[in-house]
Amino acid sequence: AGEFGHRVIDPSGPPCPCGRRGCWERYASGSGLALLAREAATGHRLHEVVRRAGGDPQAVRGEHVQAAASRGDDEALAVIDDFARWVALGLANLTNAFDPELFVLDGGLAAGAELFLDPIERWYRELLYQPELRQIPQIEFAALGPLAGAVGAAIGV
Repeated sequence: AGEFGHRVIDPSGPPCPCGRRGCWERYASGSGLALLAREAATGHRLHEVVRRAGGDPQAVRGEHVQAAASRGDDEALAVIDDFARWVALGLANLTNAFDPELFVLDGGLAAGAELFLDPIERWYRELLYQPELRQIPQIEFAALGPLAGAVGAAIGV
């Protein structure tokens, strides 16, 4: 299988552990959410998120953003929206290449699916090439959330 997370979507983006810059995974993952949040927090935003991280903008993690956003914090919701745009950009590119019927998103972010799904779908429709001429793939979060990969590996799927 390919490594779709390592498609470069921003050549001047942040360094990736793979050695390149701006890989989709750097934006569309739990660590990507944290990176976007730390950038916003360093810009003197995300006051509630930084408070949840003990007052240190560099300690901000995705869980802090999710917790603040779930309580309606506008600054955290703005970061979620930015994050959703990056996720949707990658999904739109995959759709253009493979025209799937369904995307199933998993990992730690699946625990916050109720925060992510609507903005991802909104951005996806906006970024998708010729949505009026195709069936729009469904976007769902894995039912097992962060355990999906481990369960699949354990049963040999």
